[in-house]
Amino acid sequence: MSDVTPHKPPSPQAMHALLTLEAMRLGVVPATDLAHSTVGRDIEIDIIQQDLSHTRLGGARRAFLGEYGLGKTHLLELIQQIALRQNFVVSKVVLDHTEFSPSQPKRIYHAVMRNLLYPDNPQQLEGLAPILDRAANDETILEKYLVKTTKGKHPTTIREQLAAGMHLYLTPALAYTRAINNPKRLILPSHLGDPISWAANARHILIDWIEGHPTRSNQDINDELNLIRGKFPKIYSLLDYRPWAKIYGYILNGIAQLARDVGYAGLVIVIDEAEFYTLLSPQNRTYARSLFQAWSHAVGGSDDGSLPFSQDNLLTGGYGIQRELPTRYTDNPGLYLVFAMTPNSEGIRVLQEAIAPQFICYLNPLTAVDYLKMTQNIVELYAKAYPQCPLPDGIAHPLANIVDALSQQGQLATPRQTMKFLTDFLDLVRYVPEQIPDVIANLMAQSDF
Repeated sequence: MSDVTPHKPPSPQAMHALLTLEAMRLGVVPATDLAHSTVGRDIEIDIIQQDLSHTRLGGARRAFLGEYGLGKTHLLELIQQIALRQNFVVSKVVLDHTEFSPSQPKRIYHAVMRNLLYPDNPQQLEGLAPILDRAANDETILEKYLVKTTKGKHPTTIREQLAAGMHLYLTPALAYTRAINNPKRLILPSHLGDPISWAANARHILIDWIEGHPTRSNQDINDELNLIRGKFPKIYSLLDYRPWAKIYGYILNGIAQLARDVGYAGLVIVIDEAEFYTLLSPQNRTYARSLFQAWSHAVGGSDDGSLPFSQDNLLTGGYGIQRELPTRYTDNPGLYLVFAMTPNSEGIRVLQEAIAPQFICYLNPLTAVDYLKMTQNIVELYAKAYPQCPLPDGIAHPLANIVDALSQQGQLATPRQTMKFLTDFLDLVRYVPEQIPDVIANLMAQSDF
């Protein structure tokens, strides 16, 4: 018999703690658990919870401003995790002044679609397909969006159809999804060959269009999809034109409502780095302001004077019926729009033109008490991850004093850096405890303890 003791696998609790600590070692926000690194944000969390409650009733908008190093990105990750736990579909987009410029609404819309996360599968980006598939199997939803009409009610003109519940973009997406998802029932020209293969390609074309991918023209898409025998709504264009912010706001409003219709709580959109507005040319700033305002208006909810602009002043893009579209398919879609920005005078001004001042929040620096709480949390997490290697009693308070001093001198500038420092320090305590006095002496030499 062997004298070697079999290695005991970690418990589920220890494994969860190990994964969280590994993310902290890498200096990234833990993907599934922010509780041990979120401190000093009780007010902001209360605001987020209230906003999500308002979103369930209709919609909400918010802006968070914070200097570099105050944990703004960390807070945005927290918003996403809270929203996912509350059954919201979420998406986060990071703006820049080139690929994802706020003056280019189609590109931002496409990024929103590409980054959609679902509560039932939060680790995988799935785009809009899960919502479309669910809705295409629900007869009530199909009737609501005028994919199917009740006998005796057949609005004829496009304006009558829109008034009766049709969504200019989601209705054709649902109609074709319903047909394509049943390839064995498709009636197609014989020269197309295998209907299942054709349907797979057609689905790809359809999803690319509704998600705003750079793709073929809407006329080509209509020609391809119209090979299906039957009557389908027209596919309208989705162009990469700067004045189209209102059209994309209208689509996002409809998607939020559709998400609610299929059983989710709504849609949360987080837009980070809004300060890149200041890097744009004067003309592009006009289009970026239009996006902020149009999408803020698309949120819906209560219009009790909380919007600091008139929708009549929004830029109108598109052609024909597209120019007549409102920013909203419905007034209470379940849409929560969050902007985040490192504050500067021009950026704040453009946000104040899109969101009333009472919905703009400033993040405060963390205090010594906050760092003590973070340190205690991570020490507790570490103990759960490595129960076989107990830490010295009372380590949290002196370690928090070190963290506070380093943060005041700028050596720990962000919560992420602090998390990484704490995990690295505790690793030294675990592996080479005899070196800790020298490590502390070196830290003291570099700092004014």
